[in-house]
Amino acid sequence: MRKGLPLGACCWTALALLPTWAAAAPADDLKALLEQGKDREAYLAGRAAPQLLGDPSFDFYFGIAALNTGAPGEGVLALERYLLRFPDNRAAQFQLARGYFILGEDLRAREEFQALAPAATGAELDSIRRFLDAIRARESRYKPTATAFAEVGIGWDNNINSGVASGQIAGLPEGFVVAPGQTSERQRDSFRSIALGGQGTYPLRPGLSLYGGATLLARAHSKSGNDVFDQDVAAVQGGLSYLEGRSLYRLGVDFTTLRVDSHRYLDVGTLAGEWQYQADQFNRFSLAAQWSRQSYQNVDGFLDLAQTTAVSSNADVRNSDLVGLGGSWNRSLEHEWNPALSFGVNLAQERNRRDRPDLSRDVQGVRFGATAQPRPKWTVGAGLNWQAHRYGAEFASGLETREDRFAAFDLSAAYAFDSNWSVRADYQHVRQRSNIGLYQYDRDTVALKLRYEMN
Repeated sequence: MRKGLPLGACCWTALALLPTWAAAAPADDLKALLEQGKDREAYLAGRAAPQLLGDPSFDFYFGIAALNTGAPGEGVLALERYLLRFPDNRAAQFQLARGYFILGEDLRAREEFQALAPAATGAELDSIRRFLDAIRARESRYKPTATAFAEVGIGWDNNINSGVASGQIAGLPEGFVVAPGQTSERQRDSFRSIALGGQGTYPLRPGLSLYGGATLLARAHSKSGNDVFDQDVAAVQGGLSYLEGRSLYRLGVDFTTLRVDSHRYLDVGTLAGEWQYQADQFNRFSLAAQWSRQSYQNVDGFLDLAQTTAVSSNADVRNSDLVGLGGSWNRSLEHEWNPALSFGVNLAQERNRRDRPDLSRDVQGVRFGATAQPRPKWTVGAGLNWQAHRYGAEFASGLETREDRFAAFDLSAAYAFDSNWSVRADYQHVRQRSNIGLYQYDRDTVALKLRYEMN
């Protein structure tokens, strides 16, 4: 006959397990109430069992219930206790960050959300982004904010000057040719790039802020002689923003300078206004208008890469004013990959200020884009841009009025090492067709960039 445990041993075993059973049942009850959406009932049930505070399972569900019913202090304490035992639980980390946000502890909330963001996907990533946006918006109402970035890159471009093949040019009189070695001939080369920038806000009163920023972009080519195509761009912008309900209004100015081969080539001053409307957590709409004055500078250059034939650009004949309108729709979708779609349209009129209607043009364009996060820390994107340009007069006496059709397709893939460092690979194919062959070209560019962001 088998002998069982002595009665005393059974009693001691039951007593030893009693605290675990007692904790498990209330924790399961709290979980069930939360799943039914009965947050207050779950909170009150937890308050009725104070002896269980400190048990991890109980603390986890009680903490969530407390946050959901307006007792964030109790919820944060319970979740902090839980994370002391299970520091790697992402659900608890997210709820604790939410608790800090509810308490108004924006610094701690931002730190927690940023720590979670690199590995987040789908609905979790979407929620983290909304909280971080809300923190930035809330902070900007009562204290200055600032962000900055630095980026370096390398790449390859099979048409760095948007040039054409040497020979007779379609659409132009017989004998108009691009000779081998001229700067209009298509050139291939590798390049290196750098980008620096920063922006910030300064609140004047709740909802009303000053904003400003600056960026510097530079690109240099590798082959001897191709330095004539090196470019750098410097831009500064600033203005007023006003947040009211779901609407954000901006009115500002922008000044941009383009330098080619270290020579100042183009200055653009812009007055711009924008309205953004966040219809819900999935849809955002915007309308924008701008007026720009474009002023070109005459620079001395060369007709050929060997730099034997000097020419003047006479670029100031292209001085113009531009008026533009644009609209966009951004749509986020509910999926574990957190996909987002964008659609935009734009219209513009550029009017030459030097009585050259052949350099005035009307522009119509559309843009489609999509992004997704298929894996933790990865973001992929694709876009398609199309524009039509029609100029205001015949290209030259006896020739057609110039018409261009521009299309660009781009792909990108980015990997975030953490909340500051990321690497991105880009590819772009450009195809422009024109009835004046000098402006008809194809172009493919690939680039790899390392970026640091400071928030």
